[in-house]
Amino acid sequence: MLPLLVGTAVAAVTLFIIHFFGLRLRQTLEFPHLQFLSVLISRTRSVRKIYNYFLLFLRLLFIASALGAFIFYLVQGNRGQISTGVKATVLIDTSWSMQSSSSEKASTKLTLAAKDYKELQALQSPYDTGVSDNKNYDETLSNHLSLSSSAADLLEQEDMINRTSHTYIFSDFQRSVFTETNLKKLSRKRHYTLVSYVNENTSNLYVDSVWLDQPTLFPNSLANVFVQVAGSMLTEGISVKITASEDNSLLGTTQVLVEPGKKAIARFKIPLTVGAEKQIIFSVEDAATPFDNNFYVVLPKPTAVGIKIDEAISTRHPVIQAYATEPSFTITKGRAQEAKLWVYEIPSTGVGLSTVAAIKAWLDDGRSLVLLPNASAANSTIAFLDQLGLKGIREESNQIDAKALKEPDLSDAFFSQIFEKEVKNMRMPNVKPLLRWESAYHTILKFEDATPFLSTFRIGNGQVHLFASPLTSNSSFISHPLFVPVLYQLALTTSAAPIVLSHAPQNGTITIPIVPKDVANQQVALYNNGQTYIPDQKIFQNQLQMTLPKEISKPGFYTVTVAGKEVPSIALNIPRVESKLEGYTVGELKEILAEYGNKVNVLEADEKISLQKQLQMEGTSSSLWKYCLILCFMCLIGEAVILSTKKSGSSI
Repeated sequence: MLPLLVGTAVAAVTLFIIHFFGLRLRQTLEFPHLQFLSVLISRTRSVRKIYNYFLLFLRLLFIASALGAFIFYLVQGNRGQISTGVKATVLIDTSWSMQSSSSEKASTKLTLAAKDYKELQALQSPYDTGVSDNKNYDETLSNHLSLSSSAADLLEQEDMINRTSHTYIFSDFQRSVFTETNLKKLSRKRHYTLVSYVNENTSNLYVDSVWLDQPTLFPNSLANVFVQVAGSMLTEGISVKITASEDNSLLGTTQVLVEPGKKAIARFKIPLTVGAEKQIIFSVEDAATPFDNNFYVVLPKPTAVGIKIDEAISTRHPVIQAYATEPSFTITKGRAQEAKLWVYEIPSTGVGLSTVAAIKAWLDDGRSLVLLPNASAANSTIAFLDQLGLKGIREESNQIDAKALKEPDLSDAFFSQIFEKEVKNMRMPNVKPLLRWESAYHTILKFEDATPFLSTFRIGNGQVHLFASPLTSNSSFISHPLFVPVLYQLALTTSAAPIVLSHAPQNGTITIPIVPKDVANQQVALYNNGQTYIPDQKIFQNQLQMTLPKEISKPGFYTVTVAGKEVPSIALNIPRVESKLEGYTVGELKEILAEYGNKVNVLEADEKISLQKQLQMEGTSSSLWKYCLILCFMCLIGEAVILSTKKSGSSI
């Protein structure tokens, strides 16, 4: 570059000397006769006129080129500093999506980012970065993986730690993480170079969610577990193999077809044992992007449902006999701390105030109550219901005979666990109603005239299930096929805490619904592979919220202890947004950040072309002022040539 500038300067000086001191070549022409002079004069005027116009054009071009060189130097000078600055801040996205394949599938995006970072260090002076300065950049960056942070934290981190005027951001810029609003929060006082590692040619298959179709797990039974599989950047349908395993033992395998933009559901039956939780790993077969193939689930210990009955109610009562035949239900009388459902037959002698207070306390504790009306005590029953807070319930007219029940609404979620297939033309029994009401929180069964037979009411934190007719041995409903399943479902849908199979941290926070009473004053700890982690904790609405430390980097099973005592373990998974690999293209990033002008430069990572070379090419492409300056010198050369060919002497 220096020889070119020196040669250009020498040539320019020479041209200025020739032009301003009139050192032109002169030639004398002898004419044999004056008659040729008129022809020569005419030709000379035409030629000089052309020369003058050409000179005018060259001089105007010289002025425009000189002005363009000045403008380009000022406008694009700052962009040239993006590649040649002395000191800069480098922020590298170490989220889980960067563990997916790069464009050539030879390595991960994070590995390519580590390689580019190393080249950037060789190009310029030391950088400020969150990465240690050592030789194994890939391993160092992988140690920055965390379940408690996301790529969006880069922008907040940039604003907090930046101490330079220029920032490099290495990321795949996922659409699910980086919103346009967040991208536009970049400071307008700094210069940025965004290096995009988005790969539009590699799809990703992952487990989107896992759930149970039952609210309670029973010992020595099969749990129906549903696994939902989704795909990212799929261009066509693909058959996916899904496996379930426990302690490296295969529990089941199946295949589903995943279509672009849709999700597929697989079903597994997992055997349950008494008094033991199960740690299950569901895996999808996806060799191209293996970082999120596993999904971790903890099935809690199966337990029997405790049912409390009064001392006065007979064990031969049809309702009690129905519950007693099922081993999954434990029937107790009197005080039952572990029971979740209380079956109470309203006595004919009325209900005492102490019993009303006990029932209200039971409901305030979030438990459920089944009320069985007494045919010989309609008035005392209505008075008791009014004391509980159930208003608008009255005695049905004695003139009303037995009425047919209406077929159940199978679209109701209550019956989805009872009937696996739709049942048509079900013969329903006739029942004589004792009570009547107009509205309830949820009506489960109705008569043919749309009046309710079984409804659920919300009182306090609990639920009250009320039948409109007594369920004695004389009732035709107790011999109907619906009787036992409805009673079982009432027990299974008690307001116990929901089963949480796994946790995917949201902003680094997870919530555990079941909280020991003394956890507020005790330290909670997590254990995994011999490591102990102490999260920040707080109690909110009877739930334990934990903010995971950044050191928790791997998904898997974590043992939870409260004051050194083990409680049920939890499963941590990679947040699902990390599996959605759709990212902004370079063109889209430039369009979003167009208002930043030359303060933002966007590059696409390329394994074939090093980042160092791309930056050098970018700097060269922005040096238009140099070409304008060369054009100025060419205009001077052209003018010198034209002036040297013009003849001197005559004023023509």
